[in-house]
Amino acid sequence: MAHLNPRGLSDREISILIVDDHALFRQGLRRILESDHGFAVVGEATDGGEAIQLARELHPNIILMDISMPHLNGLEATQKIKRLLPKTDVLLLTMHEDTFLQEEGLRMGASGYILKKSVDRDLFEAIRRVRSGYPYSPPPNMKGGKSSIVPPSYETLSFREKEILRLLARGMTNREISEFLYISVNTVETHRRNVMKKLNIHNLSEIIKYALVHGLIQG
Repeated sequence: MAHLNPRGLSDREISILIVDDHALFRQGLRRILESDHGFAVVGEATDGGEAIQLARELHPNIILMDISMPHLNGLEATQKIKRLLPKTDVLLLTMHEDTFLQEEGLRMGASGYILKKSVDRDLFEAIRRVRSGYPYSPPPNMKGGKSSIVPPSYETLSFREKEILRLLARGMTNREISEFLYISVNTVETHRRNVMKKLNIHNLSEIIKYALVHGLIQG
């Protein structure tokens, strides 16, 4: 017979914290998870800062972490949480099929990632796999993009600079990037100048070429 721990969970249940800034998506994930008695959703957060706070309070087995969120994004939150709770596994949730964000997430300490379009099919397998100590990534036919092979100069960029480089290479304007990342246009422009200086890039066409050559976006 399963025993209950102080949080009211049986020792057979995997406790899960859901982190996503879209309420409908969180509700959908909760319904999927609660359809299996082996999983228990112990909390929901809407951004990275709230995720850190709840993770510290709840000590979940798994955190399902959206990458693109306001205030503090999922990758930065993952890095902070793994420092606090190294035994908690983080599975990143992303709509993006290029490899930049997934690879950055693994460097931050995530155990894997799931494409949002396939959570209904892959979620249970992904959770059980990382709880068994193995990384998870989508099946090959579900992946997009190509692995990035970047020069040493790329690693001189901050996370935010890498993110802005990728978005610029995808053709987004400074205004669109500011709205997407919830930061000011002036901040985007500052990061853009820093990227160009560090990589010795002089215009947008060179940014796009750099990203394509080094596999940061799909051609």
